Amino acid sequence: MVAAAVDKVEETVRTLCLTKRLRPSEFFIDYDRLRSGYVTDSQFFRCLWMNLGLKFSPQEEQLIKQKYDIKRNGRICWKQFSNLIETSFAATNFKTDPALQKVEPLEFLGTQRTIRPLSPASEKKVEETLRKMVEFYKYHGINLRTCYEDFDFHHIGKITESQFYRAFPGPPDVDEAEITRLVKKYGDPNEPGLVVYLNLHHDLVAVGDNMAAQQLNLNSTCAKTDYIPNEKVEDPSVQQIFDKIRIAVFKHGIRTPEFFKDHDRLRSGIVTENQFLCGLSLAVGKEAQLSRHDMQKIVNFYKTSDGRVQYKEFCDMMENAFNIPDLDKKATLTPVHPKEGSLNRTIPTLSDAEESRLKTVLSMIINQVNERRIMMYQYFKDYDRSCAYTRVITPLQFRRMLHFLTINVTDEDFKLLCRKFIDQATGDVNYPAFVQSIDDKFVGFTIDSPPAVDFSTAIPGTDGGRVTLSETAVKPMYPDLSSVPKCDISEVDMSSLIARVRHHVLTNRLRVIEYFQDFDGLRTGSITKSQFRRALSSLGLSKLGHHDLIDPQYAVLCQYYEDPKAKDKVQWVKFMNDVESVFTQPNLEKVPEHKVPPSEIFRIPKPGTMDWTYASDEHKQLVDETLQRLRERADQRRVLLKPVFQDFDRHNNGHITRQQFRQALTMLELHTTPDEMSALEAKYCNDTGFNYMIFLSELMPQEPLQFMYLERLKGLRKANEGKNLPEIDAKSDLEDLLLKIKTKVVKDRVRVHEWLRDYDKLRSGRMHKISFRRALGLCKFELKESEYALLEDKFASHVPDHVEWVRFSDEVESIFTIKELEKAPLLEVEQFKPPVDWQMNQLSDEDASLCLEALKRLAEKVRQRRMQLYPLFEDFDRVHNGFVGASQFKRVLMELELWSLISEQEANLITERFQVKKGLRHDVDYPAFCDFIYELCKFEWRKP
Repeated sequence: MVAAAVDKVEETVRTLCLTKRLRPSEFFIDYDRLRSGYVTDSQFFRCLWMNLGLKFSPQEEQLIKQKYDIKRNGRICWKQFSNLIETSFAATNFKTDPALQKVEPLEFLGTQRTIRPLSPASEKKVEETLRKMVEFYKYHGINLRTCYEDFDFHHIGKITESQFYRAFPGPPDVDEAEITRLVKKYGDPNEPGLVVYLNLHHDLVAVGDNMAAQQLNLNSTCAKTDYIPNEKVEDPSVQQIFDKIRIAVFKHGIRTPEFFKDHDRLRSGIVTENQFLCGLSLAVGKEAQLSRHDMQKIVNFYKTSDGRVQYKEFCDMMENAFNIPDLDKKATLTPVHPKEGSLNRTIPTLSDAEESRLKTVLSMIINQVNERRIMMYQYFKDYDRSCAYTRVITPLQFRRMLHFLTINVTDEDFKLLCRKFIDQATGDVNYPAFVQSIDDKFVGFTIDSPPAVDFSTAIPGTDGGRVTLSETAVKPMYPDLSSVPKCDISEVDMSSLIARVRHHVLTNRLRVIEYFQDFDGLRTGSITKSQFRRALSSLGLSKLGHHDLIDPQYAVLCQYYEDPKAKDKVQWVKFMNDVESVFTQPNLEKVPEHKVPPSEIFRIPKPGTMDWTYASDEHKQLVDETLQRLRERADQRRVLLKPVFQDFDRHNNGHITRQQFRQALTMLELHTTPDEMSALEAKYCNDTGFNYMIFLSELMPQEPLQFMYLERLKGLRKANEGKNLPEIDAKSDLEDLLLKIKTKVVKDRVRVHEWLRDYDKLRSGRMHKISFRRALGLCKFELKESEYALLEDKFASHVPDHVEWVRFSDEVESIFTIKELEKAPLLEVEQFKPPVDWQMNQLSDEDASLCLEALKRLAEKVRQRRMQLYPLFEDFDRVHNGFVGASQFKRVLMELELWSLISEQEANLITERFQVKKGLRHDVDYPAFCDFIYELCKFEWRKP
């Protein structure tokens, strides 16, 4: 009794030290200055209290003193106590296995898993869940402890249940019931609502080590039993052995004489028995899977009386496998071909129990493949990337691809699949055979039925006679798994199904004909049922689309729209007309008075939505009062509700789970009672989740946007009714206008003819005035209304409201050359030179003389000081276009100390003399001003 109590105290200390990763000896040694291994009892218990937080009762302290007070002098041997706590096994005990001496606490945190243990069935389910988690975490490299440490701020190995649910890292096939079972098992009984995730982590590590040990033992067992002969296999006949060799030679293109003739130096066609066995093993031993017993049978068949073997006859038969020698001389003979499938890799036959279990496993995989409509061959083929497609992959690649396709099988079932579909020559997995066994639409290879044409081969016997060997019947390669149970369509409502399809088409604005017409090349209005299913899937009615169309619903559609002339086809045109009635009615032009119903009546709520019209008055009143109270609370706090809900909506479909809805209300401090929460969930929940968008629209309604288009249109019309603004700088003379256009054409290199001819499709040489103005507007001539009128009057056509655009184009393009110049070879053409902009500025005689005098005074000072005018002007010319503003021009003159030489009036005249219009402003052409000053100074060109 005393020993048990002391062991319990030691177990508590050991658990706490292991949890905190502490060594008690490091604390006791500070009190033992002489390193005697003893401290006083007060020092001993003080050290445990201060460092480990352990406060023992007087009874427990007395028990520890009795055990560790060895000398009975009131001093406790702390070294012995520390060795017992820290040491896992005795280093001097060589008779006992250290693994058996190891003492480890059951729980790292010193807690029990639950006050009421789980039932054996629940414990078994938890163990299965842990195994799935271990496989998933090992493949993805996930550490459960790391996933939950961010929530454990105090590093005590515990988190709340909501945090456990929120950060659960998978696997995805663990449902909510299994997670709840884990919470129940690893919940802390002393602190309800907390989960000890650290215990779960260490249990996962223990389960993983156990699985690895079992796998290691299984591999060692398999490695030991691989070479044990199977006594149940019947002794194959000589014919079967020759068939295997013939197929291997034909399939791999083996030249059998190459392996024997090196042993026959005299080319006598005979070798010794050992030489024949060596050559046969090198030639087809691995490819034909020949055992020692099989090769001995062939040796006995060709052995002569002196003990040697006639290899020449064997090679002649193998060289002519599935062929007839000298076939060109025997035109009437037909060589026998190998049966279809016989050249493929064969599949081994397992025991009856294994075949039964294999059929069950394949049935399960077939159901998953059919539900998800997976084309598996392409996934396995991606791993077959060697020199050529070998049609085999390694077992590890086979396992990875099954996991990638989320086809989870147990380890024993996976090994059974590998044994069934193994390639005996390479040891890899024959993946086309596996795919063909689970997909009836995939044909990797076929094999003839048993009553096939027999191909016989004459083999020379030892007595000179002929022995005929017939091929045995071929056993079917795959189990019969083609039977599929029929769907129960009694619970499918056709009207609801069509309404759901119409809602899907209306919401996504889909044209149904685009998804079906490609399958109906002859436009018969009917397609096969498989094509109908594929078209519906493309339309979005599949598991990957917006609406999952299950098999019973598909069967009801096929039955309703079945073609009476062909039972295996569906009238897709009729289906299209019924569905697209949500947009409009066919042949509406024949019934102009028919009123088309609005499209909104075809919109239906999501499945699972409650019909609020049938709700009770108490329920409606409770929801209204709850919304009013939450609305007042939200208005008072001025919070944005939608962003909080959107954070939980990872798929952006306007729905969240009920738990997330409650969390969002808690975060927004919008508290509700359980009855109010149940009422809100009953109104806004459906099969997808909680529709928070409708909830927010009713909780915080917003005013609809006003339709301002008509008012804006009235304002524009009223603005356009006003008088036109006066024209600025409009040319009143036709010659000046043409000069303006020609100058623009020369500077911008505009081909007027290219812009005008596009509006004269008939090449008549004339166009309407509106088109003429539009074309000139594209040329960017920036003409005013009066200028357009001058051009239209000048080049008016005899057709009313038309302009002779060819004459206008010839007039403008005459600046480059003269039309039909080849008819006047002696005519001299002068190149048009556009006038300089600043030279077109005209001043009065008095102003011109005053301006010239001012420029001369400036030039005199520039000449005397040899000033550089360009650099300062270029500093203000940021775009380097040769122009500066009037104020910038004045500032440069001040910097050059030239401003004092002229008056304000003279400065304005100089600015007016060299100003050029650029856009809507007038700038100064400073290169012209500088050149003019340099010219007055008699400077050399560009050398002031």
